[in-house]
Amino acid sequence: MLKKCVFLFLLLPLTGLITYGQSVIFLHHSTGGNLFTEGNVADWFANYNSTNGTNYQITDREFPGAPYPWENYPYDYWNLWVNNQCSSTNLNIQCLGNLVQNYDVVIFKHCFPGAEILAPNGSPSVSSPIKTLANYQLQYRALRTLMDQYPQKKFIIWTLVPLHRLATTSEQAARAKQFVDWVKTSWLTEDGQAHSNIHIFDFFGLAAELNPTPVNGQVNCLKYIYEGSHSSSDSHPNTLANQTIGPVFAQFIVNTIKNQQTGTESVNLGKSFIKIHPNPSFDIINIDISELKGQATQLDIFNMQGKHILQRPIYEESQIIINTSQFPSGSYLINIKTSTSHLSNTISVIHP
Repeated sequence: MLKKCVFLFLLLPLTGLITYGQSVIFLHHSTGGNLFTEGNVADWFANYNSTNGTNYQITDREFPGAPYPWENYPYDYWNLWVNNQCSSTNLNIQCLGNLVQNYDVVIFKHCFPGAEILAPNGSPSVSSPIKTLANYQLQYRALRTLMDQYPQKKFIIWTLVPLHRLATTSEQAARAKQFVDWVKTSWLTEDGQAHSNIHIFDFFGLAAELNPTPVNGQVNCLKYIYEGSHSSSDSHPNTLANQTIGPVFAQFIVNTIKNQQTGTESVNLGKSFIKIHPNPSFDIINIDISELKGQATQLDIFNMQGKHILQRPIYEESQIIINTSQFPSGSYLINIKTSTSHLSNTISVIHP
């Protein structure tokens, strides 16, 4: 059976407020490699640098590798980095402390077997490789403490990669969603401490089917349109998924470098507060921000190459209407700025 992947991103900050040059390392296995390649992440950064006069450098590396097993779940990052099974010299199992000496932010994720979360099984243990919600939480808390030791560095953590509906059960998929929700809403706030250098990219929210009664597919599983096959259970997101999410991820990294995200935000956190219809749009979109209760201050729209398409202030509005008739067909990232955060969502524009 083909093993799946983890990504780890390192983006380490420069001194002072200058962020024209930032170094990013993307540590991954197959799922991460697919998104990096098919999502054209390196080209996206090259275009962004050319347009904006920046020098953001992103490289990728498979991680972890031999002599460590081909696994990258919460236990494995805990085992390597917290339990000191890493190496200061072997790049395949490099310690976090060594990584942050060379790069400007750390981003890591788990490949889709990480979503194979089991029902509760005995007493939770931080040193257990058994994939239970309680074990994951203990391991994430230990990793949070480790990242706190590098307050001048930035870390980006992906939420889980959802499983193909034929590779899981509704109960297991619900547990994956439960862990994702905990990461997004509780992990960085439960101890009452600030973790402003830790940022959450909600891949699950972008790739999973969240409609409880979809026409096709299954809730909390990989979206039907993102399945590589509708008849086999391979959970690798397909080319469409990678091409769609890759640019969103790249923009999220830039936002993080520029301190446009707070520690508890995820890329689609705004979906709870930003309602867009119709989506896809033909000529007009209506953005409902009434749940923000007047806190929104600015709207920005970017295309998937990172180009700024539109910026406008928000004056205590609850509804914003945007004419998209002049937008080329494609996907766009909407950012809503509030006094304390940036919320994001994606739209599609299709012209008949």
